[in-house]
Amino acid sequence: MAKLHLTNDVFMSELTLMFHNARTHGEVTTTIKRYDGRTRPHPKPRKLKNGKMSKVNPLPEPDEYSCLLRAKSKDKKISTVVSAADALKFQLQFSQFLRSNMDGLKKEKKAKKKVKKATQ
Repeated sequence: MAKLHLTNDVFMSELTLMFHNARTHGEVTTTIKRYDGRTRPHPKPRKLKNGKMSKVNPLPEPDEYSCLLRAKSKDKKISTVVSAADALKFQLQFSQFLRSNMDGLKKEKKAKKKVKKATQ
C-alpha cells in the first residue's frame, strides 16, 4: 500500500500538532531529501538460468527534482513533496516554524578555562 503525501499546508499543521504533543516527552525527527517522483527502485540486473546477466533499461531522469520532507514521532509518520517552484516559500515558512518550536532546547554549559598567572 503506497502512502499518499500531504499538501504543504496540511503537512505544516500536522507538524505543529506533532511538536505540541512531543513538548512534554518524546521527539520529532524530520528528514529532507531529493525526490524525483519515482515510486519504484532502480531496476537491477538479474542472473538468468543460463548464467548470463539480464539487460536493464534505466529509468529516465526527471526534468526537475523536488524535495521530500518526512516527519516522524513515536506513533505518527507524515510526508510531503515540495516542488521547485514552491521551494523558497516553503523553506521560509519551515525555517520560521522550526525557530518558533525549538525553544525547549537546553543551553550547553561551557567549560571555564583556567588562566595561568603571569610570573615576574
